[in-house]
Amino acid sequence: MSEVQIIKADATTTRGMILAMHGTLTDVQVRTLDGCNGPTSDLWVGFIDGRPVCAWGLVPPTMLSDRAYLWLYATPAIDEYKFLFIRHSIRVMERLRELYPVIHGVCDIENTRAIRWLKRLGATFSDPYDGHVPFVIGAI
Repeated sequence: MSEVQIIKADATTTRGMILAMHGTLTDVQVRTLDGCNGPTSDLWVGFIDGRPVCAWGLVPPTMLSDRAYLWLYATPAIDEYKFLFIRHSIRVMERLRELYPVIHGVCDIENTRAIRWLKRLGATFSDPYDGHVPFVIGAI
């Protein structure tokens, strides 16, 4: 049986792991990664048998905010262990929702992996625009 872990990480570690998971990123992808990773208050990395396969974080708009923006990076390897990751993700999100009762964001409409993950975490979705679908987890 494979070992699944989700650990809290720092920005440098998370950036390095995402680069290792993905390989080569375009300049736009690197800027997006740095834009999400820099102001993130809570970063998490998921592992299968010691190999990083996903990462996510929460970005609050201000230090005193009770809301946060969620971002996710997941590799195809997570599909094989999706139920284990969902179970672990739900536990982590329950703790994070104590800090941020409302979590929101946008997801690429073609990223079915992330949409399924968000649905399992209790996300509700708004109408898509420009290839993205906004979501909210928690009461507004």
